[in-house]
Amino acid sequence: MPVARILLQCCTSASLKVHNADIEEVSIAKGLIAYVSFLKTCSKEDIPKIVDTICNIRMLSGSERLCSLIELPGDLLIVPHFCLAGKLKQNAFQYHSAATKESSEMLYNSLVATCESFLLSFPSWSESCKLRYGTFAIRQDLSVESHGPFFHVVDV
Repeated sequence: MPVARILLQCCTSASLKVHNADIEEVSIAKGLIAYVSFLKTCSKEDIPKIVDTICNIRMLSGSERLCSLIELPGDLLIVPHFCLAGKLKQNAFQYHSAATKESSEMLYNSLVATCESFLLSFPSWSESCKLRYGTFAIRQDLSVESHGPFFHVVDV
């Protein structure tokens, strides 16, 4: 049973403007954007598996083949995205399978911290790349540049 839904998008650059936060804008260069939504079944024990999926999935264009974030290496932008947990019923979305706001915020903070710790353990990544992330439950404006639409939805 899935515990989270992630929309992964390759980008050449991205910036996220955060309203009502201490940091007004974060940005990344070539890398990956991970839009994350947690389901009711998700617990803190599931976070390492989610991090492994985000960091090791091969979908970034390398010189000869698709590479992971670590192999390329590339930047990572994590964006909380509650709506990914929605299911279409007739002409409206329902969010019965989504984790509560409190649980989602705790899981999101844990995801960011675990992701940062994991990525920094790779010297080739930590020397040249950065991890940036959005703020939970605050309106954000996202600007993305990419070479065509290249998205994948992953249920973890």
